[in-house]
Amino acid sequence: MSADKIILEELKNEAIDSLDEKLKSMNAALSGQAIFGDDRERIFAQIRMDAHSIKAVASAYEVSSLKAITHRCEDFLFDVKKGEDLHIPSVQIFVDRMSDAFEAWVYGRDFDVSEVSRSLPAKGSFNENEITVSNIEVMLVMEPGIATRIITRELLECGYRMVNVASTIDAIQLVPSMRPDMVIISREMPELSGIDLVCALRAMPITRNIPLALITAEEKTSDKLEDLPENVPVLRKGPQFGDDVADVFVELDIL
Repeated sequence: MSADKIILEELKNEAIDSLDEKLKSMNAALSGQAIFGDDRERIFAQIRMDAHSIKAVASAYEVSSLKAITHRCEDFLFDVKKGEDLHIPSVQIFVDRMSDAFEAWVYGRDFDVSEVSRSLPAKGSFNENEITVSNIEVMLVMEPGIATRIITRELLECGYRMVNVASTIDAIQLVPSMRPDMVIISREMPELSGIDLVCALRAMPITRNIPLALITAEEKTSDKLEDLPENVPVLRKGPQFGDDVADVFVELDIL
């Protein structure tokens, strides 16, 4: 074995050990075996810290399936404001699926994230005023903020399974793995613009048939949208957003 291969093998073994340790830590926290017992705030903090570490290692080693599920876990936890609101059975499902993705990578087994995604708990699915959650998965690529929260809430209230992604670079990596039923992208994004992301997804064979829509305050005739592919609908920010979404979903036969 060459020196380069030996180094790569050693690095992979270090990554395996790190991921295994973090997954065990998450399971211990959820099962109450950690040193802080049933302290929900410390359990919540530990879970978030371990999930962030796992996602970083998965990104570094291009373990796309593990990164996708860990992103979903972080996204699910994003709306949890305090430890007492942590729904442990739901988080355990995420950790179990993360463990499955990890083992598949270690042993070279196939792992279809797109199928697993729809078995994961939906955001807000454990609330008392629970609404019926459909099997339609929508990814919203938009920077965090008030507008993102409003749009996410509107789509959740329609019963869609929501995935929030705050970076177009992350979206390029996550869309091929998750293969959502719809990707809604904000035009104004750092790194790549929303239109750049649309064009990139349209250019890749694995994502070219996934329905896309662009959110913007611009009129459809604006010069700022001249590079947007003709078959990508535009959703306007404002009071008419809900009507635009309904029209687009009907047009694309997603409902």
